Order: sequence, then C-alpha cells, then structure tokens
Amino acid sequence: KEAKILLDFALDIPIGFVANISEIQKNALISYLSEEELIDVAKTLRSSRLVKKFLNDNSEDKKIPQLVELAENLISARDLEERITNTFDDNLEIKKDATQELKGLWSSLYDNEKNLKNKVSDLLNSSEFSKHLQENIYTTRDDRIVFQVKAPSKSKVKGIVHDVSATNKTFYIEPECLVPINNKIREIKAQIHAEEVRILVELSALVKEKMTDLKIAERTLAEIDFHFAKARYSARIGAIEPEITDNKMLIEELKKRDYEIKKLC
Repeated sequence: KEAKILLDFALDIPIGFVANISEIQKNALISYLSEEELIDVAKTLRSSRLVKKFLNDNSEDKKIPQLVELAENLISARDLEERITNTFDDNLEIKKDATQELKGLWSSLYDNEKNLKNKVSDLLNSSEFSKHLQENIYTTRDDRIVFQVKAPSKSKVKGIVHDVSATNKTFYIEPECLVPINNKIREIKAQIHAEEVRILVELSALVKEKMTDLKIAERTLAEIDFHFAKARYSARIGAIEPEITDNKMLIEELKKRDYEIKKLC
C-alpha cells in the first residue's frame, strides 16, 4: 500500500544495482576482492544510500511508516562508496593516479619506456648495427625487446641471447645497452603490480568491516524492491485495495448471493 502511494505520485524507488554480498563475503575470506567485486560493492552502497534518502525525503507528506522503518536497516557509507568509485576507471582498472606512489611509478615507467624507444631507434638507424640483423626490426621475448641477429654475427652483437630460430640461422639477442633499461622497466612493472594489490587489499579490508551491514542492506533492498514490484503490478492491472473488516462481510455476502442464484435455478 505504501509503495503504491509513492507510485501514485510518480515516484519509483531508485534501486540501480544490488550485489550478491554473500558470494563477495565468501571470496573476501579466501583472498582480497577483485576490481569488479569492489565496484559491485560500491554500486550496492550507492543503491542503499539513495533508497534510504528517497524514503526519508518522502516520509513527511506521505504515509509510509513501514517503508521508513525498513530504510533504517540500509547502510549509508558514502566515504567508502566514493573511495572505491574514485579508485577505478570506466574499464574497471585501477586509475594510474589512484595513489601518489602509483602515480610516480607510472610516470617513471613512461620515462623509461620512452628512453628504451629512443635507444631502439638509434640502433635501427645505425648501419653498423643493422647490418648484423636478419630484418631491420625489433621483436620481444619474455616482455623484453630483442633483435633478430644473423647467426654469423651473434658474437659481434654483445648482449643476452633469449631465443634461437628452429633453423639456427637467427638469434634473438637483447643488446647490452638495452639490458639495464629493460631490467628497470620490469622492476617498475613489478612495483606497480605490488601497489595495485596493496590498494585492493586495503579496500577489501574496509569492505569487510561493513560486511554485516551490507548483508542486511542486501536483504532490505530486496524486500523493498518486492513491495514496489507488487505495487507496479497492482497499478498495471487496476487492482483495488481490499478493506479488511472483522465481521466477515464478504463471506456473508457471497453466501447470500450463492443462495439467490440457487433459488433462481
């Protein structure tokens, strides 16, 4: 009835998304939460906050005491909601500037990758170096830049051999001058990964603190949504709310009508 009152004012409940909190809790006990799980928690927090505000804002001039009482069970944790939301981009990836540490690491990675590209370009433009190559291009092995060096020239190109072709005619060599830069890039990528894991662990710990409230909110949102689903259905079929009495009026009227019909037959 209360949900129908709000619908009569063209006011529908703002439930956008509700996660399976029990499943998320299970995963949280095993390890830290994934990016997608954390975003789902943030969306659930948003739904809980908006529904609670919606019902409280419409409680004064509309008679919805039971819905307002249900809304008391909803969690409102905007700080955690926004902290999670602000950590990820639209692709559900941790933003490169999510923390100062991460921002500095990504900046250092860009600088080293730019330095690496310049070194590679210098090598390819060097006739003294390129004459030892099967093709004047570079490729990668184990995420490191290498060049396809002709077998007779492998001793003339100082560096690390990462692979050899099936015919033994081509050696994939990482030139000596690139080794420190490739090492630095690998080191920075490892640090970026470690910082991203640290962020996920930290956010997961904050979510775990709210897990009980989140489970209650999940159940409450489901109940509120169910009431509004019934109200929408009643509006669609033009249902009328029955008036409940203690004198069995409807039963007696039906018996009387049934008796009249039998008498006519």
